[in-house]
Amino acid sequence: KAYQYALSVRNNEFPVGKYVKKVTEQFLDDLDRSENDGNFEYVFDYRLADRIDGMTKLIIAPSGVTAGMSVNEMLAGFQWFFIMVSMGWKQREDIEKRRYEKNLLLIARKSGKTYLTAVMLILLLLLEPKYSNFFSVAPDLELSSLILNEMKNLIDSSPYIKKYMGGTKDKIEFTPKQSKFTPLATSNNRMDGEVCRQTQ
Repeated sequence: KAYQYALSVRNNEFPVGKYVKKVTEQFLDDLDRSENDGNFEYVFDYRLADRIDGMTKLIIAPSGVTAGMSVNEMLAGFQWFFIMVSMGWKQREDIEKRRYEKNLLLIARKSGKTYLTAVMLILLLLLEPKYSNFFSVAPDLELSSLILNEMKNLIDSSPYIKKYMGGTKDKIEFTPKQSKFTPLATSNNRMDGEVCRQTQ
């Protein structure tokens, strides 16, 4: 789906900005290089992409006109593209290391940022090593907790995920890996010593 989105952008099937054109073209070019040039330092992890595809079928929409549908069905092309580019590219010499450690999404308000972030954090809790800690950061805790609440709603409506993942008023935990997500605020002292992603 991410590949199809990139192809659609290349073929001018819908209007996008110049930076979207640039990044999708790079994605397609790098896929070709990773498969045909053994000296290219990055590879795309197709096995991980398949796992993500399967896991999103287990995450179910909680409400609205899409209630009961899987996230796999609901994600838009640009959302699939952002997930796969962020998580799918790896270092050729060390497949456990990602190509991108920082990812930036510039998008208008009310365009699904909170929803996309919640989905990605659930995926990271499922996929990352044991004892991983994840954080969202916003000017105040109420804003930061929007992601927490979205995650709770998605988990609560997803029976398979709910067996292993649960939330309290201030965090989400994935029991099998003892990993957790916590919202933080820059307006208090809880930011001291924290980073947006921390793996022990």
